[in-house]
Amino acid sequence: MAVKQEHVAIIVPVYLRDDNDISWLDEAVTSVIDQTEFCKCIIVENGSNQLPNIDGSISIIHSAKGLSAARNEGIRYSDTEFFFPLDANDWLPPNAIEVCYRKRPEKGFLYGATMLFSGTRGIDDQHHYVAKPYDFNEVMKMVYFPNGALQRKADWEVIGGYREDLPFLEDWDYWLTAGEKGVCGTAIQDTIYWYRQHQGIVGSNKHTPEWERVKQLIQSYHSEIYKGVYPPMCCGNKATPIQAYNPPQFSTLTPGADGMLLVEYLGSNVGKTPWYGVVTGARYVVSGMNRKIYIDVRDSMTGQRSNPGFLEMVDHGSPIFKQVVA
Repeated sequence: MAVKQEHVAIIVPVYLRDDNDISWLDEAVTSVIDQTEFCKCIIVENGSNQLPNIDGSISIIHSAKGLSAARNEGIRYSDTEFFFPLDANDWLPPNAIEVCYRKRPEKGFLYGATMLFSGTRGIDDQHHYVAKPYDFNEVMKMVYFPNGALQRKADWEVIGGYREDLPFLEDWDYWLTAGEKGVCGTAIQDTIYWYRQHQGIVGSNKHTPEWERVKQLIQSYHSEIYKGVYPPMCCGNKATPIQAYNPPQFSTLTPGADGMLLVEYLGSNVGKTPWYGVVTGARYVVSGMNRKIYIDVRDSMTGQRSNPGFLEMVDHGSPIFKQVVA
């Protein structure tokens, strides 16, 4: 009887904190077992006290504490040509790996559309996020596709793995290095990943001073590309400078007597979201019910692409805030 060939290893880092984590891990593992493409699953335990009962067909290894360390250890342990990271609180459609492997590009990695969800799949709040075409200039602003992507282990070796000293945004740093090394992405519109939105590391740190500090640290690791100098192997560019950044100009930028400026939030987040002034460090809160806020005029514009003010912030080319003119 012929033995099925494993082409893909699914890497699942696990750090259990409560009953939710245990339940979500069970869902994630079940989605791996249910894949229509025969694949290997490697769970990397990285600091939990105890794992629940896991299917005997799944490999379990241990690593130093930290998401990046766990991913690196799992990929290093794998013996397949391809790997696919899956966070322990996320979920894969049954045909995800089959579709990825069938549509794999000759070079680089592949990612697809994502379903964002916050509760029970198919019942609670969820939102379909289309796979936007790969654009390294957009990756430089922030990664816009999930870490769940089909990758070659050989490319991971070229990239040098995930940087293990970052508290978060390690995936953004990883994809920046990938682009610098000429490891580019291919987007498909099949939904291959379900991403659970919850108050995890990203949710707890986004829009905080620490988030901005880590962003600046990562940009310093890749300082040449932010100066417009691409390495010869960079995705889509051959040592060609990028277009100079020209901050928007506002002839009507006239703060009130108290130095405050009225702006309106244009983003899609309907919940209360804190933002921090890049100059003053002041905390501002916007929501779907409270889209207009007053900010210190010093936080409105900086003229720096890597450290923008409120009126310079963009998300995939669209402004996040606009000035409200009386």
